[in-house]
Amino acid sequence: MIGVSLALIRAGGWPRMVLLATCTAVVSGLLLVVVAILRLPAEPTESLFALVYEPGLRGGTAFGTAMLCVPALLLLHQAVRLGTAARERRLASLRLAGATPGDVRAIGAIEVTVPAFVGSVAGIGVYGLLRVLFGGSAAYVRLVPTTVAPSGWQVGLVVLGVTGLGLAVGLFASRRMVVTPLGVTRRQAPPPPRPWGALLMLAALGGAVLSTFTTRMSRQVDQLIILAMVTLAVLGIVSLAPWFAYRAGRFVLGRTASPTTTLAAGRVVAEPRAVGRAAAAVGGIALVAGGAGAHLDDVVRPADSDTFFRVSYLLVALLLLTALLLVVGTLVVHSVESLLDRKRSIAALAALGTSPRELERVQFAEIALASMPVAAAGALIGSVAMGVPTLTSPLSIALPLVTIAVVLGLLWLAAELAVRATRPWVRRATAVDNLRTP
Repeated sequence: MIGVSLALIRAGGWPRMVLLATCTAVVSGLLLVVVAILRLPAEPTESLFALVYEPGLRGGTAFGTAMLCVPALLLLHQAVRLGTAARERRLASLRLAGATPGDVRAIGAIEVTVPAFVGSVAGIGVYGLLRVLFGGSAAYVRLVPTTVAPSGWQVGLVVLGVTGLGLAVGLFASRRMVVTPLGVTRRQAPPPPRPWGALLMLAALGGAVLSTFTTRMSRQVDQLIILAMVTLAVLGIVSLAPWFAYRAGRFVLGRTASPTTTLAAGRVVAEPRAVGRAAAAVGGIALVAGGAGAHLDDVVRPADSDTFFRVSYLLVALLLLTALLLVVGTLVVHSVESLLDRKRSIAALAALGTSPRELERVQFAEIALASMPVAAAGALIGSVAMGVPTLTSPLSIALPLVTIAVVLGLLWLAAELAVRATRPWVRRATAVDNLRTP
């Protein structure tokens, strides 16, 4: 069975395997950095930036580093789905050759687990690279400890945990697939997305309101409560992405006269979960950016010249840009997947006279419909939640609005980059050979 699984991994192509391993390597490396930060003593013997050096700030820094794993995991989910049609045909061939449903599930699990394990082990090298770049005397801002490191059992636990996480993502991506000897069918077609993520948002809001009227506890407990509320808010807005995509597609579908927009909206309405998950991390990024923008007036005022706050906000901006780059990768992988799955219909459109440029505009409109609404909602919620108590001047009102505009502008640029990156696949999808019945 292992030999068959390895053969299927090779048949799936090295790019997919490398992408799977890269995603898990990033997650593993970031989690090892988190472990190293949490292992620091109360008074470290090395010089570190205050966000890592101070015990009261260290937990939030570790939490923010761990949250960077969310875009990488969403990219992993898209990587697992890449080449789904060809993978389904291979699994159906195994069923036709006599494999049982349990054998097929096991082979599919091994197909994801092997590159996930390789990437998890490679994450040790990612941790070492981050330690060199952001630790020691050579680093301009020292964020990764060098006097402490994860122990052997902690490294092993992270490697096994990330491998299991990769396997879980793979099983989640194919949970509705039923492989038969005659092909692949889906279980019952899912209903339209529901806004269940709003319950998490309301829970975060309720926790914030209750914490305002309750007696303060220890600093550690208060910090844990804040981190829990942020986690609920981020998970809530991320899980709402398919619902936002579906509602935006339905809204546009009945109001536009543009063929490009109509085709894009129809695709979003037909498969809101796939495209919504591809853009889900955008909501979390916008939520954090909106919350940070609500306090920018304390940094840009000439009277406030505290270097710590300026550097801290700069680090937050760099981390959000890094997460946005991962989102671009996720959107690229989703676009490639959709082009591979729809190449026959795309070739038919090209044969009827649709230009590749117009097909690229369809890709862009699809990405925009899936990402812009959840990004706008996330940025607005973050700005309102963090900015209402600090609305004391025109500057404090203007800066959150500027932040929202910047977030949407960067997202527009990210969508353009994703479309440009998929241009070769658009050209291939328009080939006349794709009109043949497989």
